[in-house]
This record gives sequence, C-alpha cells and structure tokens, in this order.
Amino acid sequence: MFSHRQQSTIDQYLAQYSEPDGVEITLHRQFSQVLVIPAYSERPATLTRLWAEMPTDSLLILVINAPALHPKTLALLAHFEGYCTRPGPQALWQTSLHKDKAGLLVINRCYPQALIPEQQGVGLARKIGADIALKLINDGTVQSPIIHSTDADARLPKDYFTQIQPSDAAGWVYAYRHRLPAPEHLKTAMRLYELKLSHFTGGLRWAGSRFGHASLGSIIAINAVAYAQVRGFPKRATGEDFYLLNKLAKIGPIIRLQGGRVVLSPRLSQRVPIGTGTGVRALIDQNLEKTALFYNPETFAHLQLLLTTLTTAETTAAIEAVSDPKIQSYFTNSNCLSTFRKLEANAGRKTHFQRALLNWFDGFQQLKFIHHLRDLDLPDVTLARVLQAPWFQSPHALDIRRDRLEKIRDLA
Repeated sequence: MFSHRQQSTIDQYLAQYSEPDGVEITLHRQFSQVLVIPAYSERPATLTRLWAEMPTDSLLILVINAPALHPKTLALLAHFEGYCTRPGPQALWQTSLHKDKAGLLVINRCYPQALIPEQQGVGLARKIGADIALKLINDGTVQSPIIHSTDADARLPKDYFTQIQPSDAAGWVYAYRHRLPAPEHLKTAMRLYELKLSHFTGGLRWAGSRFGHASLGSIIAINAVAYAQVRGFPKRATGEDFYLLNKLAKIGPIIRLQGGRVVLSPRLSQRVPIGTGTGVRALIDQNLEKTALFYNPETFAHLQLLLTTLTTAETTAAIEAVSDPKIQSYFTNSNCLSTFRKLEANAGRKTHFQRALLNWFDGFQQLKFIHHLRDLDLPDVTLARVLQAPWFQSPHALDIRRDRLEKIRDLA
C-alpha cells in the first residue's frame, strides 16, 4: 500500500509519537474504512444510531473520554459495554466485531486511571483514536489509507465513505450544514453563524489562500501518510481541527468535497471557549442593520496582494518594497521582515525561499493579518455590507447552502 519512504514515515510516527492506547490492540477482522469519534457527555442513542447506519465493512473507533469522573459519560461507556467483548479484565478497550454490522472498537478514557487531562481535551481524544486507526491501516486491518473524523452528534450522508477519490491530497473536508433549532431567533442565529464561517473561508479562497476550508473536526478526513508526517492531532482542548488542517495544508492539498453534507448538531454547548455553541450564542437577537458582525471584505483584497507578493518575490527586499500602507503596517507590527530575511539566508534557491515564505504565512498568520487590518482601520461590517463581497456573488462556491444564504439576504 505504501512506498518505502511512506512506510518509514508511518513506522517512525507509530514508534515515537503515537499514543500508547493502541499498542496491544489486534482485531481479528478486516475492514474497508475507519471512522474516529471522541465522545464526552453524549447520548447513547445518538451514537448507537450512527453505528447502526455505518456500512458493515467499516470500523467505528469510539474514544469515550472525560477530564474527571462524569456520570453521563460513564453511563455511555456502560451502554456500549453491553455490545462488546473485553480482551482481559484490565483492558481499557473492547470490541464488537460481528460481521452483520459495522465493527466497533471502544476506548475507555473516562475511568480514574485513564482520564484525559483537561488542557488536552478533545485534541488528545481525537489523537488517540486516529493513532489507533493509523496502526490498523498499517497492519492491514483497515484497507483504506484514510482516517475519517467526526463528532458524536453528527449525521453522515449515505455517500460519506464513497465521496473521496484517490489523489495526492493531504486531507479532505466534507460539505456540512447545521440542523436548525425550532425557535425562529435561533434559526436566524445559526444561519448567521454559517454565513460568518462561509464569509471567512470564501474570502480566503478568493484571495488565493490554500487555507480556505472549514476547520471543523466533525467533517475531516486525513491521508494516513500525511497524518504521520504532521505528527497527528494537536493535544489541545480546542482548535485541534484548525491546527491539524493548518499543518496538513503545508504538505498537500486540502480538498473540499461536494457530495452529501454532514449534518451537525445545533446545540449551544459552551464546553469550549470557541466553537459552534459559543459562536451561535453571540449572534442571538443582534440588530442586523447596525451591528458589525463580519470581517471587512476589503481585508481580503489586501491579503490577496500580500499572497501574490510572497508567491512571486525572489528577495526580502522585493517584499519590503510593496506599496500598500496596510501591508507595511502589518510588517512593522509583526516584525515578520526579520523572519523573511532569515528564511532567505537559509534558502538555497528562490523556489525554496518562496515555499518557506508561504509555509510561514500559514492559516494562523493569515488570521493574524486579518485581525491586524481590522484593528487598524478596516473594522467589521454589517450584514448588508458583507453580502456585497465578490464571493457572495457566486453562491455555488460557498460553504453555506444557497437556500440559507437567500434567507439571510431577506434580513439585510
């Protein structure tokens, strides 16, 4: 399945960087594909339904985790223990491998001896599951070299496992939508939240950024070799999806899939400081005529100019000569020119210099650039203004569904 070099990359990762949870796991059944889900304080019925809807030749790795003893999470574990067989009394993993349904591998990280450190949170839970998936791909238990990642409350489309075609991609992101809550004011807040996400990713793509994809852990699929190259999910309580994709995009394309959408929960949880729940709550009952909620579209024009400059520049002096005063302000504020000079000194050829520049000016740095311009003199704008952005004139290219975009237009 893998070249000698790819195999070496995977072997090194599994030996040096993989979490130890999967070392002793051996499954006496083969699967076509694998899906990883972290589960904390989830309803058993939701996950049981997702498992039942998966193809019978697929494997679900369920990482049941908590930062402290948590009754609801322990009840979830007890529920799935009813389906599973444990290999030994001390084992923190168990399986259900009946051939008439999808395989199930349950990892117990919610017992006192196996709790997830709070500061590592969902990032570590995803990493544990994905590391085990990589091991099973490597030993031939799973045939597809792709690690799928979603969340416990997601609903997967029927074509979920068939959307991805062989390619040199480092990763894929599925199209998505959120289920709309019943109250009308919450429906509006959810549509606005999706619009904010689509505005950001649409603006990035319009500017020519390779980081113009949604960064949601529930819609990611990862090339197994690329996963090993970037050393897996970051062990963070939040933002693990953003930072993983940020690393993956530097070593290969991230493909936006156009098939059936993953349907995400509208729950307003505030378990983490950033995320859907926090984002939607901030948009409830806003005055859409007066309240500035969206990045200024002009920001992305300046980003486009800077990306073009970095792509074509042969020297730091050529970058420094850019005439845009806002970009010059960013140079001064970030002190990035000194970084560019170091990159230039270490680069043997201009192509190496340009590659180093673009790897440094990654998704995180681009977000900092956008925030600098916002704080400088391009403040956030209202709904009516943001809908005039060029990328909203081609709605088929956006992440948000067209019907939801039209509902938002009616509010402007």
